[in-house]
Amino acid sequence: MAYRSDTLCGIFHNQALRYADSYPFLMGKYDNEGRSVDTYQSISWKHARDEVIALSRGLKHLGIERGETVIIFSESRPRWIIADQAIQACGAVVVPLYPTISSRDLAYMIADSEARVIIVSTREKAQQVIQDSKADTALENLQIILMGPWEGKRPDNVYTFSEIKNLGKDTVDIQSVEDSIQRVIPEDIATIIYTSGTTGQPKGVVLTQSNWVANMLQCANSQIMKREKELDLHLISLVYLPLCHVYARTSDYHVSGLYLGGILAFAQNYQTIAKDLKEIRPNIITSIPRLFEKIYDTIQGNISRQKGMYQKLFRWAIKQGRLYSESLATGNRISPIALLEFALANMLVFSKIKKIIGMDRLVIALSGGGKLSKEVCAFFRSMGVQLNEGYGLTETCPVINFNEPNLLHTKEHGPILKLIYDKVLDMGLDLMVIKQSQGVSPYKNPFNAIKLILSYYLLLYKMRIKPGTVGRPVIWTQEKLAPDGEILVKGPQVFKEYWKKPEATAEAFTEDGWFRTGDVGMFDNDGFLIITDRKKELFVTSGGKNIAPHPIEVDLISRPFIDQVCIVGDARKYLTALIIPDFKEISRWAKDRDIEFETIEELVKMPEIKKLIKSQVDHLNNTLARFEQIQYFTILDRPFSEETGELTPTMKVKRRIVYKKYQPQIEAMYRKQV
Repeated sequence: MAYRSDTLCGIFHNQALRYADSYPFLMGKYDNEGRSVDTYQSISWKHARDEVIALSRGLKHLGIERGETVIIFSESRPRWIIADQAIQACGAVVVPLYPTISSRDLAYMIADSEARVIIVSTREKAQQVIQDSKADTALENLQIILMGPWEGKRPDNVYTFSEIKNLGKDTVDIQSVEDSIQRVIPEDIATIIYTSGTTGQPKGVVLTQSNWVANMLQCANSQIMKREKELDLHLISLVYLPLCHVYARTSDYHVSGLYLGGILAFAQNYQTIAKDLKEIRPNIITSIPRLFEKIYDTIQGNISRQKGMYQKLFRWAIKQGRLYSESLATGNRISPIALLEFALANMLVFSKIKKIIGMDRLVIALSGGGKLSKEVCAFFRSMGVQLNEGYGLTETCPVINFNEPNLLHTKEHGPILKLIYDKVLDMGLDLMVIKQSQGVSPYKNPFNAIKLILSYYLLLYKMRIKPGTVGRPVIWTQEKLAPDGEILVKGPQVFKEYWKKPEATAEAFTEDGWFRTGDVGMFDNDGFLIITDRKKELFVTSGGKNIAPHPIEVDLISRPFIDQVCIVGDARKYLTALIIPDFKEISRWAKDRDIEFETIEELVKMPEIKKLIKSQVDHLNNTLARFEQIQYFTILDRPFSEETGELTPTMKVKRRIVYKKYQPQIEAMYRKQV
């Protein structure tokens, strides 16, 4: 049986029939009943499809019909994918919620989405839903499906995965599900995603099947992605971001999983990511900038504690890597000697570092959900890691720009020369993809090294990627800048509407149909987009100077010993900053210098630590205009977090909350004289 190729559920079932038991699709540390275990268990495409059909029959038993909403309230795990596809197989609408949201937001989203069924990951989450249901009569008929087993007496409105599958098996035939899958069309609503937002009530972003499929194809349009699909490599992606986030859903689930037929290996959580990297040694990883910044800081910290000769070797290797990385950013070839030195740096330094951190098989790394420091991006690319940035919003499903490795400014050639160029491109990409995915540096084999160098000189140097930008618009996408610099966009990935909010929908678009991103940016001469800041977050000082705080924060976070930053300065005379240091690194730094302390609170108050942080602030200030410089800063002794209210689920700082919480410290900095 063939399914549609223009819906997510159709693509999934086509791939499941194609790969069957030949390849795994999902990996996680869970047994067949959803219990946590110590080792990774694999689920084949056929097994995943069987689970989807069975769960869909169970949902139909509960009365779920076409167009109804069903909530997934869970961390990322294999059964998240199963639940999502089962809901789609009913022709229903998936409403994914962040697993860390407050009870207040949970109750609001359940009521606003009009869901009758919610699928949860743990007993604790089921109990949270039950408690909220008691406090809100609109939720009293809500039915709960638990991904794992329920030990002990279970409430009447709670079902386990196993139980709901058995109920469906007895009452709903398979053909009913097959008919529902076939009735799903591109125009159908697939998902309602509630935006976290730094202010205001969450809005439900309505995304259709065609939105998702268009963006999946847009993201997979680079030469490397196309070659991966042709080779059918079944690359392994390490999934740790929440799949309820539009970015992880598109990059990991849709592109790496559904489109490329890859294996999705689920990390246990963010705290175990370093261990999971080494255990899985993935080929693809999708992350927010913070992971790459932490790895960068860790590598730099470890190198700083090595003997002088090792530090010198590392600096030499990074220099060669930067020359190579910059050549790809500019399209200018480096000399044969420099290319050989880069190959030597790979063998002596980079390949060893990547193996230690679990990135030796990495083919491509993706950064999104926030601005990545140019320095950090260039560092990874200097090590030969294909780290690429993208840009988008929940409302654009999400990707509208991607710094993808594509050839730029290539001329049309005759058939013979085109054939030669195609062969050269395939040869280079195969070395960059196949060998790299196996953990084999192409530079170790002299024959492969020569082939890669030849590919570089003939063609690959034109494969432009520019650190510090988010790339050019993806295919089928139009972008322009409003007079005030706001980025406006049109494309098939742009959302349909805000759920039950027609006025907010109208405000999100210009009169001629361009979506207002709320971000301010500029294009370079090659059409690469540079994001400067959120329109609503631009500061205007009391002296009338316009300042974008976010790039300053990103640059400061990329400095050693600094973990989080919140800049203050709107309607003020000058900029100040609240700084959370990297507690682990400053503790190590202090111990290396025999500085005694008992608590972090005590440590951050020490003059030595303030001097250390000031040196990093001064380093940044030297690169900024006078009015952009940070005049004073306060070191905080605890991090911003979602639990304490300063961060959104996507790790964005809620400035309003931070300013209110730390108002005394902020005002103290403005009582000083510059």
